[in-house]
Amino acid sequence: MSAEEFNQLPPHLQAASVLEEGHYLHHRIRGWCKIDLYWLHNFYVELWFLYDLKSIGLVRALTNYTSLDPYAETIKLKLAINKEKE
Repeated sequence: MSAEEFNQLPPHLQAASVLEEGHYLHHRIRGWCKIDLYWLHNFYVELWFLYDLKSIGLVRALTNYTSLDPYAETIKLKLAINKEKE
């Protein structure tokens, strides 16, 4: 599955796919969210958990280098993203 195919799925199926098949890498806190970073197939995905940590507010496949910037200082990531797409 590509990031583009993943983005076409409904949010509840995206979240289920990440939680079942993804590999947890790291988390960060931003305002009212805990954001978990996962590796799924050949791309990165963020799950944004709301403050209560029981509900997911956002699921997004990261498709460019800029999206990975918040993680660059804390972990090393394999960047398989095509720079020319930016």
